[in-house]
Amino acid sequence: MTKHISITGDLGSGKSTIAKRICDILHFKYLSTGSIQRELASQMGMNTLEFNKYSNENKEIDTYIDQKLKDIQYATDTYVLDARLGWHFVPSSFKIYVMAMDEVAASRVLRDSSRVGEPDTQDLQSKIHELRERRELENQRFEKIYGIRPSLFKDFDIIIDTSTATIEDITQLVVDLYEKHCQGVYYAKVWLSPVRLFPTITSDGHTDLTDEPIKCVLYQKNFYIIEGHQSVKEHMKRKNELIPVDMSGKNEEFIDDHTHIPTYLIKNTDLDTIKNWENENHIRFFQYPEFLNE
Repeated sequence: MTKHISITGDLGSGKSTIAKRICDILHFKYLSTGSIQRELASQMGMNTLEFNKYSNENKEIDTYIDQKLKDIQYATDTYVLDARLGWHFVPSSFKIYVMAMDEVAASRVLRDSSRVGEPDTQDLQSKIHELRERRELENQRFEKIYGIRPSLFKDFDIIIDTSTATIEDITQLVVDLYEKHCQGVYYAKVWLSPVRLFPTITSDGHTDLTDEPIKCVLYQKNFYIIEGHQSVKEHMKRKNELIPVDMSGKNEEFIDDHTHIPTYLIKNTDLDTIKNWENENHIRFFQYPEFLNE
């Protein structure tokens, strides 16, 4: 069964480029609420951050954009929705969330001269701060108006980290997973860059690359390998920039009924292990876990 596709994610994650490539491959139509927002901001003489703050206090902006999405439910054509709340207003869609590490996302936005209405921020750290502020303002607005705050692993059909993979690889993966989803075939839901996966002091039985996803947990925006270190190493040897992941944690506090994630990580994560992992696998993490410095 053919479905609409909705795609949202981090600012600077490449979602618009991916959405347009999907349209090219599947011959779907494209709708971008970001383009609508930038056009409205330009008409009002605002940059995107100023417009986000204005929208936070003026509900008619969201009402206008929301209706554009709601109308898709009755469309005869099939769409790719490049929209923050496409997953919410078109719940039957194949829901994609794309993410990117802050440093990567900010660098992309700074390099992209085609972006209209961006605040005049020139250095990387200021751009990181600005993107975080814009994301939080949007989240606050969505929670205030709709009573929703997206749950990454509950509200989306796939989550893909675009930090190091090529657009071509990401797009092909999305199309492959979309087809499996429509056919009711099992697929790994989470795909991450190897430079997003921190090692822990654990041993496991995986000795080479397998089709099974790597078992991980999420804590303070970082992902930690619980099982599958050898498989991750094999992925990196093969230059695979998208690694399938199984999020083992029942939530962001517990791995299982008895294992508290923060307690587990404090016991099983240290800087020596991480630095040895970097040297052994010829990678560099953008930054180390904050809790190791506490």
